[in-house]
Amino acid sequence: MLKLIDIITNNYFLKQKLKVTIPKTPVRRLTDSWQGSTKSGKRILSNPVNTKTIQDFNKFNFIRDLKSEGSIKARSTARSLVENWINEDHNLRSHEYNSIVMAERISCWSFNYSWFAESGGLDFQKKILNSIALQSKFLELKLDQSNDNLEKIIIIKGILVSKSILYETIDNINQLLTVINEKLEILTNTDGGHISRSPVKQLNLLRHLIEIRSIIAILKNVNAEGLHQKTIKMGEFCRSFQMPDEYFSWFHGGSLIPKEIIKQTLNRIGYKNRIFSLAEETGFCRLSNMNSVLFVDIGLNQKMVHNKKASLFGFEFFYKKEKIISNLGEVNNSRYKNMKNSLSSTAAHSSLNIDDRNNIDLSGRRITRISNIQFGKTKDGNLLDVTHSGYETIFGVHHKRQIYLSNKKNEIRGRDEILNIGNIGSIPKNAYIRFHLYPGIELIKTRNGSVLLNHKKGFVWKMSTNVKNISIEDSVMFTPNGPKPCKELSIILNLEKIRAYKSISCNWAFELQK
Repeated sequence: MLKLIDIITNNYFLKQKLKVTIPKTPVRRLTDSWQGSTKSGKRILSNPVNTKTIQDFNKFNFIRDLKSEGSIKARSTARSLVENWINEDHNLRSHEYNSIVMAERISCWSFNYSWFAESGGLDFQKKILNSIALQSKFLELKLDQSNDNLEKIIIIKGILVSKSILYETIDNINQLLTVINEKLEILTNTDGGHISRSPVKQLNLLRHLIEIRSIIAILKNVNAEGLHQKTIKMGEFCRSFQMPDEYFSWFHGGSLIPKEIIKQTLNRIGYKNRIFSLAEETGFCRLSNMNSVLFVDIGLNQKMVHNKKASLFGFEFFYKKEKIISNLGEVNNSRYKNMKNSLSSTAAHSSLNIDDRNNIDLSGRRITRISNIQFGKTKDGNLLDVTHSGYETIFGVHHKRQIYLSNKKNEIRGRDEILNIGNIGSIPKNAYIRFHLYPGIELIKTRNGSVLLNHKKGFVWKMSTNVKNISIEDSVMFTPNGPKPCKELSIILNLEKIRAYKSISCNWAFELQK
């Protein structure tokens, strides 16, 4: 009983702190940067609305789905759901007033106010403006309490968006932008990549910056050049991560992002021709010519201890808009730890592993160093040369991978070399060089040992190697459209004499036949 009284009392005094001057009407209209899903909007309207079935209901991002559906019913439903939420008068200490949830909610309300709120009654408009003002003030208090870099950026976004429709000027905007710039220095690398190397986190952060930038653009006398340049740089990185099929490369969760979200976001950036060849600080390399794109995870040029993916030196390959070589993808929100671990392994990527051990220890007990990163572009082609020490402590070897993409003909040449660096650990048995072929490719083994990759679109690539031991296995690839059967091509390299030979290598190539 005393605890309940304490909660009620704290809620009352907090509300007194949050009293602010509220305008009768918004001072300006905002334009929302994002479109919702018409399909999701229709689903909401097709049955009696159950807020428990709407994903992240308290963020109110579903308003964009209703807006995309576009009917009068959608507009009135949005008003009804907002008004009901306000009337419920949630305790300010409840999860409904979580900082990020609150910032997303009032940002969505503010950006879409002219669509659903202006057509409502004056009492409703007064009610929603009052709620936006209260939540905006609450976010200012929460900003001082937050120690999380991303959370601070999202809170500031909520403050700027909401205040931009409530007031003509935002008094402390320069200080808020300074905080954003400071947090971006921590969260991003100079090449524009997110420090986590996750394209999911990269895109989410970029979308927050785009929303903030849209508010800055309509305000007067605000210098946000630093924010503008960082947004462009992060956009260039995302554009480089986008493959010819318009999805992201499938490294580090890239397969989980819908194509439509990527497209919407990059359309807000522009600068379509700006892409990187080498993002050494974040750890990716993009080799390309007129018809082909090859995207490689080169790892971080430092000690790699904690990492969620053992995808080192894995690559994905596109010919025109068709994916040829891939990673196996991911399962969203998988409850099965074994499946998650399996898809995080080196074997689930088109890379090399030794005796089915990961090249990066996902438990963090084994350190992997990246060395000798060399990348060159000439009129003849692109060459990448990288080495890692992931197997040093268990097998006493390093792995060196070279990949060459020709500009003059449709050809990729690769070389994997295992280098003995001392009598450390046990003697390895085999290295497995895996190529996961995208669904829709039929493999035909020829008499001379090469393998034909017969694509359903009619073109054929040939894989050849100087190693005779090649295996073809059935596999499953987790695509954005669900799991699909695929083929796995493996070159098996015997390493039992590595300490005598000091170096054992394999050359392989993919050449377009027709």
